[in-house]
Amino acid sequence: MATRSIIAKLDDKGVQAIYCHNDGYLSNNGKILDQHYQNDVKVDNLIIQGDASSLRDTIEDTTFYHRDRKDPYSRVKAVNLNNETKLLEHAFEYCDAEVVYMYAYGSWYVYDNSNEIGNCSYQFIELEEALYNVLA
Repeated sequence: MATRSIIAKLDDKGVQAIYCHNDGYLSNNGKILDQHYQNDVKVDNLIIQGDASSLRDTIEDTTFYHRDRKDPYSRVKAVNLNNETKLLEHAFEYCDAEVVYMYAYGSWYVYDNSNEIGNCSYQFIELEEALYNVLA
């Protein structure tokens, strides 16, 4: 069974987000994003690829629907959203995601809808804090 997640970036133009079908939980996607996608260039290069089947340590090893499975790019490209509220609506209502990762202000944040982190007041928290609380 898949643990669906959304990987997004917030900047002055809004939010760009892609869907990732597998292994979205903190100990996989959260850890990979925290360790291997720690700057704007890497995050931009990840998101430009569009929706992914599974995230890996490098873009070359990540499985993308367009590049690797030949799905039409128009169906899997990143969506542009106005703000974090629209991001969460997209994630939970349209994608049925359990976890949302958002890169903003040079750091990763996470919003967990699966109760893995526990009740975090239904807000984004710093990914490093969430990883520490769950994996420690």
